[in-house]
Amino acid sequence: MAENYEYKEILSEMLAEVPDDLDKREGSIIYNTLAPAAVLIAQQNYQLGYLFNLLFADTATDIWLDRVVNDFGVTREAASNAIRQINLYDADGTPMDAALGARFMVEDITLKLTEKLETGKYKAEVEQTGTTGNLYGGDILPTDNINGLGRAELVAQPLIPARDEETDDELRERFYSAIRRAPFGGNIADYEEKTLSIDGVGAVQVFSAVTEGVGNVGLVIGDEQGNTATEELVEEVQSLMGSDGTGIAPIFHTVTVKTSTNLPVNVTASVKLKTGTSFSVVKPVVEGAIQDYIEGVGFSDETVFHAKLVSDILNSHESIVDVGAVTINGSAGNLALSKTFASFQVPVVGAVAVSEVTS
Repeated sequence: MAENYEYKEILSEMLAEVPDDLDKREGSIIYNTLAPAAVLIAQQNYQLGYLFNLLFADTATDIWLDRVVNDFGVTREAASNAIRQINLYDADGTPMDAALGARFMVEDITLKLTEKLETGKYKAEVEQTGTTGNLYGGDILPTDNINGLGRAELVAQPLIPARDEETDDELRERFYSAIRRAPFGGNIADYEEKTLSIDGVGAVQVFSAVTEGVGNVGLVIGDEQGNTATEELVEEVQSLMGSDGTGIAPIFHTVTVKTSTNLPVNVTASVKLKTGTSFSVVKPVVEGAIQDYIEGVGFSDETVFHAKLVSDILNSHESIVDVGAVTINGSAGNLALSKTFASFQVPVVGAVAVSEVTS
């Protein structure tokens, strides 16, 4: 590679071209003349190597990666705006209406009413992009004067969650998937690519005619974090799919969209600690490790593995010398998840109980 052709090698080759009967030792006129040129050539070679890396998807970054994947019809997903629900009440606690466009704020986000759902209930768009718009819930303040307003409440669960701008690694992975799987004409890869491009959708499982019958396609979607999607998001995706070629779905495809079902995962675990270690210090660390493992189970993963959970518990703190009994939903074994269109389960953290082995 050009970047490996460095200063010393360049200068050595340049000096080798000078006749040996001339003084070309370090500090000589010839040496001092060639050395600066060798430095500049080495710098140029490094730049050439850097530019080479920007021409290929596996090493390109930022705008250069955008340009590489754009040649294949793939573009970076921009950060989106969360759609939230705001409930308005007068001083007596009775639902009340306000003009569309009225603005509210909480912490570092502002929201604008965009659509009336029913009396006192509105869709609101977060004016800032990114996942910060998915945060917060509870009472919020108006930035405009709204006559008669007693209280405004931001519903904690977003109707359509926002996403952050796609990172280089995420874009690269999606690019490889698009190129290697050849999405086309309503095949599974095509449905996955187009469904995941919809704002608010972060996960999808496609069920084809093999299981759903000729002409039928089932889509189970999750939100941007891979969690159960809201009814609003399911309806949005269903509408975009269309029917008989009027939307994303090809002619003669009947698409049914639904979301996953949360399966609470209850865990009990006991740990043995080094002598002198405070259990009260280790306990929250173990609880965090259990939570992280369950939350890290992928949308399409079919199993919560007992051995992986035990390993994560054992490695969660240096003071843990052994792990005792660990159960997942009452069993000391793997937990199988249903992954059919009729029953598509995604694990969520349930009750977690951690105890200390004292003997």
